[in-house]
Amino acid sequence: METIYLEQWLHNLIRKKLKEDMVFRAFMGKDHLERVTRADIDRYQLFKLRQTIAYVSEKSAFYRELLGRTGIKADDINSLSDLSRLPFTEPIDIAKQPYKFVCVPLGEIERATTFTSSGTTGPQKRIFFTEHDIEIMTDFMAVGIRTVARPGDTVLIMLPNFRVNDQSDLLAKGVRKMGGQAITSGTTPTSEEQIQMVDRYHPTTLFTSVSRMWRITQETREHYDLRNKGVKTIFITSEYASESMIKQLKDIWNCDIHVHYGLSEMGLGVAVECHAHKGFHFDEVDLLVEVVDPVTGAVLGDDQEGELVFTTLNRIAMPLLRYRTHDLSYLVGGTCPCGAVTLRKISKVTRRWESIVKLGDGSEIYPSLFDDLVFTLPEVVDYQLSLGKENGKDKLRFKIEVIERNKTVQQRISQLLAGYPIIRTNVTQGVMAPPEVELVERGALVRMSRAKKMIIDERQSVLQ
Repeated sequence: METIYLEQWLHNLIRKKLKEDMVFRAFMGKDHLERVTRADIDRYQLFKLRQTIAYVSEKSAFYRELLGRTGIKADDINSLSDLSRLPFTEPIDIAKQPYKFVCVPLGEIERATTFTSSGTTGPQKRIFFTEHDIEIMTDFMAVGIRTVARPGDTVLIMLPNFRVNDQSDLLAKGVRKMGGQAITSGTTPTSEEQIQMVDRYHPTTLFTSVSRMWRITQETREHYDLRNKGVKTIFITSEYASESMIKQLKDIWNCDIHVHYGLSEMGLGVAVECHAHKGFHFDEVDLLVEVVDPVTGAVLGDDQEGELVFTTLNRIAMPLLRYRTHDLSYLVGGTCPCGAVTLRKISKVTRRWESIVKLGDGSEIYPSLFDDLVFTLPEVVDYQLSLGKENGKDKLRFKIEVIERNKTVQQRISQLLAGYPIIRTNVTQGVMAPPEVELVERGALVRMSRAKKMIIDERQSVLQ
């Protein structure tokens, strides 16, 4: 059975902490652990959770006020289920008052990032990290990359590299920490320049976003034999990757595909897809995960889809308690086929709560819903989706970027969309007009990550 490095890392860390920390040893009630069980991991997380609550109650102006209103203290948390007694932290809280979360003098901040995580109209958030926070980020990156690469391997990071401690730089540090050679692709290389770097450095692993990898592939596949580049694994980060996109990338490059789930608020690294490809094992050293009903906030059990909520366990600059991600997923029950015995895992994140749009019949659509359909066509590079009105009916408008425009491709796309169940049903019921398909030339669409795509709902501006 293959070694599960993430599990090994977690177990070793708990053993090390047990050896070095007398307070932790007393809390665990054990002097050593030959075998780490799931109960031991839960106990470790409870210990770190209580420490975090005590820390933010003293150091964070935001949490000092929030927890002061609830009257809950660290000593009141006697089990992981008690976490549900605490209020949520909303993304808007960070957007409105980021400095109230900071627990250290600003002079100790080594990394600050400002971003918008929910489409182009979402509020901007600012997240802060100390050198210690960066260190634990790169620790998990090293372990995550070790899932798909080995010491001595060359990893080509196909992400923009603008400054120290940006995503590309941190990934490179993670690669070097696990014993690999990291190559960064620079600022804004073209697709052809990226392939030329593959030829120059002969990487075994490519690390990039799915939208970038897909575009590089579609723009170069006619001129380069991508199948024989010697790439063993493509490690896709941050975004939703449809099964059709993964299948095509796997076939074109003749390699394995692994997906990584990350959030800037959680320090980029969150969860990695194991070799079983049956879910994502997350960073249980540094994160505590819950799945809650997005409407009621009630905590859900295994295999029940809801909103992912994370609590940081080792953050110094800006710890977060019960942070609502708005990403929908579920905790996968049972033992993972990869061989990990004690690790928990989440399912693939396919959609965001606020990106769901309802049609006239009450059915729901979201940006990634049509990915597996549209990206089955090798001619497609990307697409944009808007929802409007026509004669009082909902109307989907697909603007599809293709390698080369022609009537055959347009007809194939139109036929596929017309036969798609949710479209066919709504058209048949008379609540939706047939979808409209417009092909645009390569490069015509604004380049945006799959994670940030939104359905442009134009219905509110239409007089009905």
